[in-house]
Order: sequence, then structure tokens, then C-alpha cells
Amino acid sequence: MKAPKTMLACSLAILAPIGASHAQDRDQDYDSRPYVSILGSYIGPDTDRYNNDYGWGGRLLYGVPLSRWVNLELGGFGYFTEHEVDSHKDHTSGLSADLMFPFTQSAIRPFALLGGGYVHQNLAAKSDDDYYLNAGLGLLGDISDRVAMRTDVRYQYIDSDFGAVPGSDPLGDLMVNLGVQVALGDKPEPPAPPPPAPPPPPPDSDGDGVLDRVDQCPNTPAGVRVDSRGCPLDSDGDKVPDYMDRCPNTPVGLRVDSTGCVIEKQTIVLQNVNFEFDSAQLTASAKESLLKVARGLSDQTSMKVEIAGHTDSKGSDAYNMKLSDRRAAAVREFLISQGVSSSQLSSRGYGEEDPVADNSTETGRAQNRRVEFRVLGK
Repeated sequence: MKAPKTMLACSLAILAPIGASHAQDRDQDYDSRPYVSILGSYIGPDTDRYNNDYGWGGRLLYGVPLSRWVNLELGGFGYFTEHEVDSHKDHTSGLSADLMFPFTQSAIRPFALLGGGYVHQNLAAKSDDDYYLNAGLGLLGDISDRVAMRTDVRYQYIDSDFGAVPGSDPLGDLMVNLGVQVALGDKPEPPAPPPPAPPPPPPDSDGDGVLDRVDQCPNTPAGVRVDSRGCPLDSDGDKVPDYMDRCPNTPVGLRVDSTGCVIEKQTIVLQNVNFEFDSAQLTASAKESLLKVARGLSDQTSMKVEIAGHTDSKGSDAYNMKLSDRRAAAVREFLISQGVSSSQLSSRGYGEEDPVADNSTETGRAQNRRVEFRVLGK
């Protein structure tokens, strides 16, 4: 049976250069389009068939990919076989249903076949209907996006002895097919690649909401509120962060210990504490400044403070002493009105006797007109 070997060799010779020119693998997706295969067939009949030699025919297939690795193929076929001793030809036709299993999705695709179907045989003046099973191997090679060369070799098993030497049941025929396979429709677009992963967020090692590249206070404890620099809040400006400050609202300028509480025996000038001209009447801005002082004293009830009033050297000593005393008392009374305990506060006027600058200049006199905050004890 040289003919089937020759036909198979021709099939492989045609597919080899096609595969070389389509070396790129298509495993990233599979072609889900249905297709039609038109094949010429060579038949090598079972040697037990009576009076039959080789034959020729054709096969038409319609295939549908069921998944990446399984296709369903439905089709029909027909062929003639020659008689060895005369010029008569026998005709066989049938219908097929096969599962086709591609081994890969590359440009050259070997595959396996398994299926069966119905066969009608006309031998001389007689006919017979039977069912058959077949199995085989094949090869596909792309010519273009739509067209591929196809060849397969099948072994067809018929559980019948019709037209065969008596006692030879069952029969097995060899079929070699060669042709083209045409995909129907346009190839589906490959799925869009997934969007790139978002860039990692800029680092904020201590998790305070301020990026490391601008964080001036790294390693802030978790949960501590920070400012725009990444540093813990210090609401009263005493250099002790709020989360460590046991004495909040310390008046500005007072020295504190590591817990944020005022150190004993110190004096500061209360800034922006001014009075109406030649009186002990606090200005509106002075009251605003003293509100902050009141909050600090209310938070540190053990602090004992003297409010000290001072004047410049203009006017008599007696007048200046009385004016400074009245002004110190006015500050004390305002603080008490804001909730500070009277037991924390005392007041005293010192007149012009304790200058801090030269009374001969306007600038010096302005510095000498002041109210001081003297911490006496805790």
C-alpha cells in the first residue's frame, strides 16, 4: 500500500515550511471561530475486504471549538474503491461525529481524533448500513489568519463482515485525508491586557499622614496628631508635644519641665496686655490675650502667681504706684472672671521702681509700662 504512505509524506512536506514561517505560539488565547474543512481522501481498505483495492474520495467537516482543547466536528464523506480484478467500483458514504483534541494553539497544531458515525456501503448490487468507530492523528498548519492546511490519518472500525471474506468480521479501513480548513468570520480580538498595577503609594513610615520626604519628625508614635511638617502638635507652644503635655495651655513664655508643667520661680512679661490711656481699663485685645492665660491657670490649679504692674517714670511716684496697682488688680479680676481660682492669684503694683529699660527714651518707657506674671510656687 504505497499510496497512503506517499500521500502522508506529501502532507508533511507541505506543512513543514508553513510551520517554520509561523513559529510564534498563540497560547495566549484560542481561536473560537467555527470552521469548515474540505479534504481529499485516500482509502486503504481492510485486506479482508473481498475484491477491493485502494480508493479515493472526499470529506466535508463543520467544526466548532468547545474549549481551548476540544472541538466538535460533524461531517459527511464518500469514496470509491477499485476492484482488484475488474473495473468495477464500490461506493461508500456516511456521516461522522468526532471530537478533535488540539495539542497546542501554535501555528502548527498536532491533534487527535476520536469519534464514530453511520456508514452506507454499496458493493456490486448490494448495500448495507452500519455504524463505525474511528480514531486518528492529524496536523494543522496556518497559511493565513483564516486558512490552514490540514491532514489526518484515521483508522475506521466497522463491526460488519459485509463485502468481506467470510469469517473476517470486524473490518478496519485506513483513511488518509488532506485539504484545507477555513475559519468562518473574523478572528476575535484578544482580550485587553490588564491595566498596569497602580504605583505604590509614597512612603509614610510612621503612618502620620505626612510623607517621609517632608516629614521633619519621623517615627511619630501611632495615633499622635501632627502638623504639616509631621511633628506632634504643641498647642501651647511650650516645646512639649500635646500627647506628652500634662499641663496644657501654659501661658506663652513660661518655662516648663519635660511634662509640660511650669517650673517654679520665674517671671515673664504678659505680651499684648494694654490699658486705655491713663486708666486700669483693659483693651479688647488685652482681654483676648488674657483668655489664653486663664485657660493655662485653670489647667494648672496648683500654680501660685503674682500679677505685677509697672509704669514708666512719667508722673509722680505716688500716682504711678497707684496706677500700677490698679492695673495689676484689673488683670487679676479679669482672670478670676474667666474661672481661675482667686486662691491662685495675687496682685501688686510696683510703680516706676523696677524699670527694665531706659526711661529717657520712648522705646525704653514703652518697655517699662508692663504687666508681669510671676510664678511663686506650685
